[in-house]
Amino acid sequence: MKEIGSEFMSNSFKYGKNQYINLVDYPKRYVLSGRTGLYLIAQELKIEGEKSIALPAYCCSSMIFPFIESGFDIEFYSENSLPISKNVLIMDYFGFSSKDTLKFVQYCKKQNKIIIIDATQTAFSKFETYNYSDYLVVSYRKWLDCLCAAVYSKNGFKTEEYLKENIEYISKWRVASKMKKKYIEECIGEKKDYLDAFKDANRILVSDYKEYRASISEIQIFENLDSSDLRDCRRKNAQVLIQLLKKTGILMFKELHNEDCPLHVPIVLETEKRNVLRKNMIDSEIYCPYHWPIDKNFIYAETKLHYKEMSLICDQRYSVDDMNREASKVMQYIE
Repeated sequence: MKEIGSEFMSNSFKYGKNQYINLVDYPKRYVLSGRTGLYLIAQELKIEGEKSIALPAYCCSSMIFPFIESGFDIEFYSENSLPISKNVLIMDYFGFSSKDTLKFVQYCKKQNKIIIIDATQTAFSKFETYNYSDYLVVSYRKWLDCLCAAVYSKNGFKTEEYLKENIEYISKWRVASKMKKKYIEECIGEKKDYLDAFKDANRILVSDYKEYRASISEIQIFENLDSSDLRDCRRKNAQVLIQLLKKTGILMFKELHNEDCPLHVPIVLETEKRNVLRKNMIDSEIYCPYHWPIDKNFIYAETKLHYKEMSLICDQRYSVDDMNREASKVMQYIE
């Protein structure tokens, strides 16, 4: 049975022209990962004397930690309520645009907030919100096998550019991605081996992410991918899932707008039902992540979505037939 989801194996995309190399016309630096980028932004803000930041309540712990490690006070805001902090991180979710997000960004701008846009979940879209940003960060690791991220700064950078690379993490992750490719395409090796290899690599990133630039080879992967193919595949696959599941009432987003490029197609269920469905999907080798498990080791905010969301897979590795299979498994459980 064909696996759907999980980590990317090597060469999980087509080469061609990337029309999303630059999301805004600002000075840019490539860095190792999204959390590396957020840490860089924190250091830039510290130079300006800033000591606090407002984050959306619905966010990933990896977005919180770089600011905690930088000594920032964290404020969580929900439902686009205006935060107290001067610095506000704003994002759209899962590759779908929202008019409410745009209105909130515009309102924050009028209130003289410093706006940080996290475009990781909208990396292959050019939304109007980006143009209001003072800083923008985007990571590509969740979109394809590419270990790099980018940070944009409207007024340029005051910190020194990073010179070192996390060679250990990159090399271990690349070995794991090649192991998976051999397993999937040639039935060579054991599934547990490449999963363990990915875990080992990702553990390195969690503890050692600060002040690393992206490697030239990873930047080249990003800059030479076929963004049109990636977008077309994801949009087509997402549209199949949306059409098949539209009447179930579980979709977070019920339509695609022109510039949307889905990272996932998120569904929302009661927690127990979600957990049972996910187990059933895993039994069928369909691996749908939650966004996001709460890490209670440090400050966090809770939202209903943390406990009710599950992300359906729609990326460029898969076909319409795969989407029909995935949607069928969901509908079997819902019905």
